[in-house]
Amino acid sequence: MKGLAKIFVTIVGLALVGLVVLSTLFIRIHPWSYGVKENLVAGGVAETDALTGFAFRIPGVHKWHMIERRTHFVTFADVNRRSGIGTTRESLEIRTKDGNLASYDLTVTYKVINGKANEIVRQGNAEKYRGLAIDAIEGTMREELAKLSSEEIFSTEQRLEVAAGALPALRTVLAKNFLEPEQVLIRAVRFQRSYEAKLQAKQLTYQELQLAQSQRLVEDERGKTESKSAEIEAAEKELRGDRDKDLQTVRSENEVAIAGVRAEANVYDQQTRAESDADYEASIANGNLAIAKSEALRNELRNQALDTVGGRIYLAQQAAQNLEFESVTLNSNDPRVPSVIDIGEMVKLLVGETTEPR
Repeated sequence: MKGLAKIFVTIVGLALVGLVVLSTLFIRIHPWSYGVKENLVAGGVAETDALTGFAFRIPGVHKWHMIERRTHFVTFADVNRRSGIGTTRESLEIRTKDGNLASYDLTVTYKVINGKANEIVRQGNAEKYRGLAIDAIEGTMREELAKLSSEEIFSTEQRLEVAAGALPALRTVLAKNFLEPEQVLIRAVRFQRSYEAKLQAKQLTYQELQLAQSQRLVEDERGKTESKSAEIEAAEKELRGDRDKDLQTVRSENEVAIAGVRAEANVYDQQTRAESDADYEASIANGNLAIAKSEALRNELRNQALDTVGGRIYLAQQAAQNLEFESVTLNSNDPRVPSVIDIGEMVKLLVGETTEPR
């Protein structure tokens, strides 16, 4: 057990030593940073920027500088504070072309030019490039915003034009520190209270003028709309009258056509019915005649059949079957009554004498 404990302790110790060695020999470069290697012995800086991953270093020989890759923010406002990648300074107090003092709140974004972080380190600005950028941005924006007059400041189009026009000047001054601007946003503009009241009154007058112009345009458009509506209504009535006229004409033509079709149909119906009735009566007469002939032929054939010996026997049989006698009394003293033992005479009595055809 003691041997296993020693082995375990040895493994843990080696692992700790390995972690210390690895953390000493390797440095991690995060996705939001550029890594720039500086050789302290030879006094040189790497020509390329290292990106995300792990980089090798020798303590005392190599020094790694981490330069921010993300967008940097510079905000000029009333609160002065600093945070990770953004810096806030006081609002910019700038005199307009007509001599009034204006306070600007604005934000400018910029970033390190891709692949130029090593140049920043080579110039020795790894720790102070943000301050240099802020100073350059402030100086440039003061020059650009000073081009506006008091009248132009409250025009949104003028402010946007100045903000867009400041980008080329910022690009020129920031390129010296291997930075590039992204966007300029003018967030607010304020004047001194005395002039602010005058400016607000002037803005109100300007807005009322714009409102009056807008109302005049509305009335003009309303008049055009009403005129157009009247024209459309007149055209609609005309079209509706033409359509009703055409519809009535078509309806009359259809009624005439329908009446003609109905008359022809009635004539055809009467003719067809008369012909059908005549055919029916003729068929009935022919049928009755055929039935009468059939019945006559049947009776003739039946009489012929019954006129034979067999027929008479059949009739006698039928008559015998249909006769019902409660009793028969034969007078033996009557000479016309044959003897019961004389079968021939008895048949003649009951059936009648028959003569065979020769």
